[in-house]
Amino acid sequence: MKKNYIKKFLAITAALSMTVGFVGCGNEGADTIEAGSKLKSDEETKVEIDPENFNIDDVGEFTIRVGVNSGDGNQYLKILDNHTGYLKDRGINLETTEFAAGINTIDAITTDQLDVGLFADYAGVNRIGNTLADTQLRAFATIRKSNAYNLYVNPDTIKEPKDLEGHTAISMAGVVFEYDYGKLFETYDIDKSKVELVNVSSTQEAIALAATNGADSYWVNDQIAPKFEEVGWKPLVNISDVDATMYTFLVANNSYLEEHKAEVAKFLKVSDEAFDYIDENLDEFAGWVQADIGLDKDLVIRGWKEATHNYTFPQDAYEDLLKVEDWCYKNGNFPTEYDFTDYINTDALALVSPDEVTWQAK
Repeated sequence: MKKNYIKKFLAITAALSMTVGFVGCGNEGADTIEAGSKLKSDEETKVEIDPENFNIDDVGEFTIRVGVNSGDGNQYLKILDNHTGYLKDRGINLETTEFAAGINTIDAITTDQLDVGLFADYAGVNRIGNTLADTQLRAFATIRKSNAYNLYVNPDTIKEPKDLEGHTAISMAGVVFEYDYGKLFETYDIDKSKVELVNVSSTQEAIALAATNGADSYWVNDQIAPKFEEVGWKPLVNISDVDATMYTFLVANNSYLEEHKAEVAKFLKVSDEAFDYIDENLDEFAGWVQADIGLDKDLVIRGWKEATHNYTFPQDAYEDLLKVEDWCYKNGNFPTEYDFTDYINTDALALVSPDEVTWQAK
């Protein structure tokens, strides 16, 4: 084991954090949340809308407060809007606040600091599973389906997955990496009791451990892969190899989705159109991203092309949630088995993109 090396990363974490952005799971620490004008409704009951006559152009101006991670689709929407007024011109005031990981946006929703957040499948399933008695959270659109994560390893110590036994793996508490490692251990018959898991709070810390030989593996997305390659680490296994393709979802309280269905529907539709704009102007847009938040332009382009970018809720995303819930329950993540079907509300998405809502409850 390399416990004696772990302390070394503290000496260089500060230096790294000055130059390396937290990419993929978000920026280290949340930005200060400014007071935003939240949509209010005088009615506490569900707002009825005629889907046959719904027109997003009839929806007045509104503000929507959305939590983002560094480099995610909604942060990109904000960057696009800042440069072109794409959403403002359609009457949408998009306020964003950046968080270290998607699950942190859920905390902000529960304290009424955000209207909309996001979570990866594993984190969302666990949050709901551990708050069944009082949660209002509902997944209402699939943001992204991605296989962009690879297990990067120190090639001097790890030649094949089984070599993780007797070595140190880097993870983050409460995020999807716990699931990815679990699926990895099952797929390659790795004795998890022989793998030392070390949790970090940021990618900077993970890079520091890699640079000081303080650990042997970490799940890395395409945007931050060059930082691990600089210290000599190599990709070994993709999440698709262990049946852990990652789905990310937009989420809000059910009361918000019911009271502001029209506004949410308009936000989804205009966002889809904005994503098309990015597709058509990707080179210019990637330059804006690099200038605004420091992500390398070439990595922005590559990452954009490797993932989906429209709001949907297909059957495979629904079945992924059921699969993750089953795995988490069987592995003791929460005490009560539940059906994630009860925590989905796609009414707003169906108003504007009915063909994209193809999931059916089992």
